[in-house]
Amino acid sequence: MIREMRFVVSVPDEVSAYAVAEKLAERGHLLVAVRQVPNDPLEGRFAGWWRAHSLVVDPPYEGPLEVSPAEKKAVAAVARKYGGQVNSACGQFPDQAIERFSREGLAHELDRAEADRIRAELVGAQTAAAPSLPAPPGLKCGGFRRPAADLRAAAEVVPFEGRTFDGVGDLIAAIADEAFPQGSVVPATPGAVPRLAALAGADGVSDFYRAMTLMVLFQMSTAGRRRLAYQADAPEDGGAETPAETATRAAVAAVLPGLAVGRSELAEFLLAGLSAATREAGAGMPASLERTAGRYAGTARIPVVNLIRAVADGAEEPIRTATAAVAAALPGVVDGLQSPKATAEGRALHTLDTVLQWELDNARLSKLGAVFGPR
Repeated sequence: MIREMRFVVSVPDEVSAYAVAEKLAERGHLLVAVRQVPNDPLEGRFAGWWRAHSLVVDPPYEGPLEVSPAEKKAVAAVARKYGGQVNSACGQFPDQAIERFSREGLAHELDRAEADRIRAELVGAQTAAAPSLPAPPGLKCGGFRRPAADLRAAAEVVPFEGRTFDGVGDLIAAIADEAFPQGSVVPATPGAVPRLAALAGADGVSDFYRAMTLMVLFQMSTAGRRRLAYQADAPEDGGAETPAETATRAAVAAVLPGLAVGRSELAEFLLAGLSAATREAGAGMPASLERTAGRYAGTARIPVVNLIRAVADGAEEPIRTATAAVAAALPGVVDGLQSPKATAEGRALHTLDTVLQWELDNARLSKLGAVFGPR
């Protein structure tokens, strides 16, 4: 069987699109085409942008057909370098894959043998980069209550009269969609911070949803600095947070002292990351971070603990070293291919965002109640 991956990368201009296409061809993508984003109301936010469409086919392997995480992250790094983003990355059945690929705007068509040679070298390098530390088990987190009970508890702190939701997860998604669309800070973002903080501290809301709100708060408070990191190569970048991004970071800092949301390892770890990213440098870390370090000594979670410590301290060289250590310990999670023009803090926050989201996705959910043990 063959693993086929299709990618769609959007960038602001035609020159960048052809540069992305060349980078993808250098990674052994068999076919790469460049096209302008169509004039479609559904594509309004990409008006004037261009896209690189590619197809990469790896050698036969056993198992389900899916996108290679390493390739997905590498393509995302290429997109960020040129101020863009990956809109689609999907694995499909390989039957007639090459024939189905549209040749409109074709920029590169590699010889199959040459593409296979490039891919074999890249996949071999990825295999050689396997981490030396064992992957940690997921952080513990309380499971879910009944949806109706969760929503009643949420409504006590975040009233939503006249609107219905299937669960607290839908409520959090609705707040994020309105105030933090597609991960971008807008003028309404700072005003949503107190609502999310209220959900994070609501005792009647399931622990996992409380943790989810911490993840959203982390992404909101770091959005500007992460944006500057992945747009560091864009010549039009102003090199500073927008007023809304700065106001959002201040809003999160204001609610941070009230976020005593422990009860689960997952929430404690996310809170430590949020604290490091939001507080002034050198403000110190919650004691829970040291407890986590003790529980997971000898695993790939320790480099992440060290990165959180380094971000909290604020010294540039330790941040740089700790970021590289996380990329080495978790190569299947962190791509480690960020612009050298980005600040050490920006690269670290991008790495932390990726790893904390991975922790959220891989949490070990228990039945109900506290799972963090006696205080």
